Amino acid sequence: MRSKFTWIMTLLLAFSFGFSYAQEKTITGTVSDNVGPLPGASVLVKGTQRSVQTDIDGKYTIYAKVGDVLEFSYVSLETQAVTVGASNTIDVVMSATTLDVIIKDVYRNTTQKKTTAAIKTLSVEAVEDRANANILQSLQGQVAGLNIATGSGQPGADVTIILRGVGSINGNI
Repeated sequence: MRSKFTWIMTLLLAFSFGFSYAQEKTITGTVSDNVGPLPGASVLVKGTQRSVQTDIDGKYTIYAKVGDVLEFSYVSLETQAVTVGASNTIDVVMSATTLDVIIKDVYRNTTQKKTTAAIKTLSVEAVEDRANANILQSLQGQVAGLNIATGSGQPGADVTIILRGVGSINGNI
């Protein structure tokens, strides 16, 4: 009788550990920004390979444990992390982030502040109100060291573009 009782208690104890340890639950919610829902936003359980993307209405469903951290990310929006609690619904409103200008160099990625190269960024407003027939002629005088010469005044004529090249002090022109 005692051995049956021991086996039954062991079995009940094993089942209770199985039910109480690492229970995953279904987390649902909506990812949106100040305009509306975000289709294609990524939802990742941090520290795992488990992730999903939101549907066309910005809704998602993912399995996670209490205490897991969900990371919500979307292009050009601030990544947010939310810890899973007792609630099965987590709605997130994402905010915009400031983007830096990334310069692709042949050997490295850098920003405009960190580079030692001469880089010029033109805005649309700088060239849109100039009375030139060609966008290349609108750049003349906006970029240091840029020399644009046309062979004639004919439309479609050959254009010579020299950027800090042969026209320099030591050049042969």
